[in-house]
Amino acid sequence: MIDKRYHVFISTTGADMQAERSVLAQTLASLGFFSWGLETRTPLTTAFARRQIDDCDYFVLMLGSRYGELSASGVSYVHLEYIYAITKQKPVFVILHESPETRSPDFQEKTQEGQVKFQDFRRQLQRERDMVVTFREPRELEVILRHAMPQLTQRYPSLGWVRPNDGPMQALQAENEKLRLKVQQLTTLGRGRSTARPTPVDAEVEQAFVDIEEKPAPLEVPVVRGDEVVAFDYRVHAYQDGNFRELRPRRQMSWNELLMAMGPGFRPPAPEEDFARIINDYLNISALGDVKDSMPRAHATARCQINIRALHAIKMQLKNNKWIVPVGRDEKHRILWGLSPQGESQLNKLMAGQRLETGS
Repeated sequence: MIDKRYHVFISTTGADMQAERSVLAQTLASLGFFSWGLETRTPLTTAFARRQIDDCDYFVLMLGSRYGELSASGVSYVHLEYIYAITKQKPVFVILHESPETRSPDFQEKTQEGQVKFQDFRRQLQRERDMVVTFREPRELEVILRHAMPQLTQRYPSLGWVRPNDGPMQALQAENEKLRLKVQQLTTLGRGRSTARPTPVDAEVEQAFVDIEEKPAPLEVPVVRGDEVVAFDYRVHAYQDGNFRELRPRRQMSWNELLMAMGPGFRPPAPEEDFARIINDYLNISALGDVKDSMPRAHATARCQINIRALHAIKMQLKNNKWIVPVGRDEKHRILWGLSPQGESQLNKLMAGQRLETGS
């Protein structure tokens, strides 16, 4: 097995997040990741930070209760790093403090303008990113990372880094050399095969032709019917008698129901990151019924977040069914997804049927 390591750029707001940053760096190191990042920033460090982001495999942003030190443009350095990472299409994992207002006054923004910018940035992260988690105490970060980083690397595979002098790497180089020789032989055969008795190498190349011709095509994810049901978990804050609990209910929906819930969110087309926002907004409206079993007197729900794996599966299926297709890019070079003619037709048919049922 090849010992692959990944580089992670950590973006935080500075001294107010020192304890959390320390836990983050130590946990990443224990998981086999290299962590980079800058604790203090000036206009002179911006170019260095961008070079680190260029070379990193993953970008982790952790936000407490501050917007961060401002650049000359009035945007915080953390915000600028986030924008740059997005433009470079780096996989982004966001960690937010669950209740920033409860942190020490020393860790709060001192001005009204700073507080507004912080809240706007926090909402932007929750709206744009699909991998967003919250924490209360620094000690929770280790558990969060041990759970989330394997999902991040599986969902967004990266080249990473492999030690150049270890045994597995040498074996890989030897295999590459063997394949190179095979390609040369295949090229020779393509120009015309000799009638002479084949050598062992020729026989191996002939077998390679057979293997290529007989190798079956990879299986595709099947197209689902609209009435088929999918189950998924999500996290929600449920409020009852002045208190709240974090619950993890399980929801079952048909693919038609999911299309009706998410389809309007792609009119007009929206970037990939909006998948999470669209379904979380829908869950925020409809989650109350799911929590009644465990909290019968619950009167409100908020902060719904669908399970990351479930979100990925739903996105893949909507795309595989060709209900949602790429239609271009926005000004940030992000791929925009919109309803296909097939998806538009299906959604209109479902909405018409719903209006007939409700009599509206």
